[in-house]
Amino acid sequence: MNHALSAAPPETETFRDAIQGLARHMLSSMDTSRADRLFPADAMVFQTNPLNLAHGACGSALFLHDALGELPQAVREWLLAQPIDLAAYPPGLYSGVAGVAWSFAEMGLIERGLEIFDLVPRSSMAFRAPDIFEGVAGWGLTSLAFHLRTRDEKFLGLACRAGEHLLKSAEHADAGLWWRSANEPAARLGFALGASGVALFLLYLWRATGEARYLEGARGAMDFDIAQGQERGDTLLWGVTAGALGHRPYWLRGGAGVTSALIRFFQVLKEERYLHLAHRAARGCAAFFSAAPHLFEGLASMGESLLDMYQVTGERRYLELARQKANQTLLYRIDRLEGMAFPGRYLVRISHDYGVGGAGIGLFLHRLETLQPRRFHDLTPEGPPPPPAPRT
Repeated sequence: MNHALSAAPPETETFRDAIQGLARHMLSSMDTSRADRLFPADAMVFQTNPLNLAHGACGSALFLHDALGELPQAVREWLLAQPIDLAAYPPGLYSGVAGVAWSFAEMGLIERGLEIFDLVPRSSMAFRAPDIFEGVAGWGLTSLAFHLRTRDEKFLGLACRAGEHLLKSAEHADAGLWWRSANEPAARLGFALGASGVALFLLYLWRATGEARYLEGARGAMDFDIAQGQERGDTLLWGVTAGALGHRPYWLRGGAGVTSALIRFFQVLKEERYLHLAHRAARGCAAFFSAAPHLFEGLASMGESLLDMYQVTGERRYLELARQKANQTLLYRIDRLEGMAFPGRYLVRISHDYGVGGAGIGLFLHRLETLQPRRFHDLTPEGPPPPPAPRT
């Protein structure tokens, strides 16, 4: 739920100016004559595809849509003109087809989004990876989002296909369920690449279907990541893989992503256990600083999870901590005559992409101002969820 404040905080004008300055610079630096990318972005855009959410044009376009209240015509035309096929676009949410389709729908291009999403079940890579970032859980989550938008049962059926595959392919450990990655023999942790993201998809699938096996799978996946948490007093921290030394407070890998899953488990199931764990996990997100401002692995990822905590609990301290993270991201700003920008990966060049550039930071600042639900994380249910199934 949203919790309105009685008066605008002093940083509000600063954040609004930053959002508008970022939009101006983004528009001044776009190049519609290119086919490989529209905006300056991380080099990964050239190793992936021009539209993908993480590093392509969709993330930047989403920011412009939110910041300006509409999608600029030149951006809209460029997006719609790009060819999309399964040779260049994998099925994933942040890497390919599912993310492009969902982004188009978010920007009012719903018909084109539905056309694009039809490619997912035809992809030979549809079941290659399990995770939210590029795998089954990500396009499964997108299927649920389209089901809620259209009420078309085919999307719920596709989400169930994703859910059944995940239940069948899960590795069973004493701590719970995890999924093996072809590129990583150890269990990956967290929201984007690990069990927490899969857990949230299965939780939402249970909410949509009432099928107890999905809730059981969701609990098992969440339990696995919980068990990998490193205790530091009252704080829970997570590393990259199970048993790995060190920890990270981020969304792509680390505690910010786990926090985001835990607080939504509490929001859906109303079980105090998850709220208590979310509070402990959020302490890691409140770490004073980070060496990067970005959404995937930087200050914005920490701020987004702290904002999640505020929106569910209403505790103002989380809002203040989220604002602190926003102010810290602005320490990285680059002011130009054309507007404002942020340095990308390794802080070596300007990037306007979603994952490691200005678009992700700008979207965090915009959400902090508007207190809207978190895109690609919050799904509005069709109605009240069924009662939790008893644990076995």
